[in-house]
Formats: sequence, C-alpha cells, structure tokens
Amino acid sequence: MQAVTEGLTIAFDHANGDISFVSHAHSDHLNGLKNKKQKKLIASDETFELGNLYGERVSLKSVKTFPAGHILGARQILIEEDGLRTVYTGDICTHNTVITKGAEILSCDRLIIDATYGNPAYMFPPYEEVCSDIAKWFKMNLDLGNNVIIGAYELGKAQELIKILNTCAAIIPIVTEKIDHFSSIYQKYGVNLERIKVGTDEAEEVMNRPFAAIVPMRQAKRYFAARLSEAFGRKTLSSISTGWSINFRYDVDKAFPLSDHCDFPALKEYIEASGAKQLEFLQGDGKYLNPILNAI
Repeated sequence: MQAVTEGLTIAFDHANGDISFVSHAHSDHLNGLKNKKQKKLIASDETFELGNLYGERVSLKSVKTFPAGHILGARQILIEEDGLRTVYTGDICTHNTVITKGAEILSCDRLIIDATYGNPAYMFPPYEEVCSDIAKWFKMNLDLGNNVIIGAYELGKAQELIKILNTCAAIIPIVTEKIDHFSSIYQKYGVNLERIKVGTDEAEEVMNRPFAAIVPMRQAKRYFAARLSEAFGRKTLSSISTGWSINFRYDVDKAFPLSDHCDFPALKEYIEASGAKQLEFLQGDGKYLNPILNAI
C-alpha cells in the first residue's frame, strides 16, 4: 500500500517506495526495512528508537502525522495531493490507555485502516473494567500466596501491563530482559514504569516470596506455570492479555481481553466519521466493514 505526493511514492510500512512511512515499531510493520537500502523514512522519534531504525528523517509539505494510540510513538499519516486526502492508520486505538491517548479520527477521501478486529464478534469490555479485573486478580492471588504470570507482547502490551499493575494494584512485576529494554525507552520518553529485571539480585530476592511476572506470549501456558510451581515450591497461575480471548480459548488459568487495537464498533465509528469514499484494509479483509462505507 502506498500513495504518491510531490512526485514521490510513499510506501506504508514497507520498503518499496521513494520514502517509507513507518507507523510504529512492531516487527510486522517494519517489513524488511532493516534489511533493505531504504534510507528515507517518515517515523516518530520513539519509533526510530524502539525499532532500531537508521536513515534520513524526511518531511514533506503535503504530509502530516498524528498519534495513533496503540503503542508509544505510533502514528497515522495524512497525505494531501491535488485535493485528495489519504489517511493510513497502521494499527490504531481510539480509546485512552494508561500510556497513550486515543487516536484522533481524521477526515479523508481515501482511508487505509487496520482491521485486525474488523468482525462484529469483537466488542471489548470498557477499558477501565479490564484494568480493574487484572489488578484484582493479581492482588487476590498474591495475597493467597501464589505466583502469577501474564503473557504479553514484549513491546507495547508488556509496558501497558507494567503501568496497570503499578497504578491499579501497587505491584512491581518481574520482567524479561527484552521487556526491560523496551521499557527503558518508554522511560526515556516520560513513561514511568516500575519493574524488576529477571536475573538481577533484586529479582532473586523478590522471588523468595509470591511474585508477579510478565512473560512473552509463548511462555504464558499452564505447563510453564507448573514448572515455576516446582521450582519455587508454591502454586503459580498463568494468564494472558489479548483481544483474541473474546472468542478463543488459551491454555491459561485466566484470560483478559486487553487490546491496544480498535474493536469493531470503534473501527465502524472511525470509518463513518472520516467521511472516506475509498476504503482499504490491512490486517484483515474488512468484509464486515465494507457495507458500512456504502451506507455513508
């Protein structure tokens, strides 16, 4: 997906253009940028650092970027050329989180929007309710003398969970080295995240009593929790944080529908409010959203 402006092709989250717009630092949106010779980039400072990107920062008169919610540094792009307004959102979240402000809905003629949850089956509970449920479940089980682990993507969701546990439960979780690395960049940009890196003396001391930990998604399973139970001599419960848990079951004790994406109603709202007459989708075919466009 791309757009042309000022005689230049802007590639959206891939390297096949004169300039590449990088919406955010998740690996599925970098699309080989590190391995190709694309040196001209449009991206936020946070995305450059989180994605370990190198290249020339480009600015054009016809191009503006706006916060996209989702994760630190995520942006959506607006391109105006010959009276046509094109918006590409990348992954987007229009509700406020403990870390990011909800994305602004941009008016446009052509809209290219994330449709990860572009199915009516995906309607998330109120965000504050999910945060409260996470905090209560962690506090209850720690008070009962259990260890608790929760699976999360190491960039974005993990930092959101650290903040939720810090602010809603006064819990300082143990995190992996990779989560700690990304968290230190969040810290640099003003997001205070209290955590303890695994393998440190502090972590060893904390794990002498019931502890909370944030782990990669692949480790958030009952078998891993059972191994921790054996190692520490106390019960360990497993959980996961993902919007997919609305309709999928996971091998965990508890699943929380915490998502940094728009759900179906929020996508519908964005499309309708944008006024777009041309609609394209990424991360999904958007078949349940297309009729919405016809009704505008």
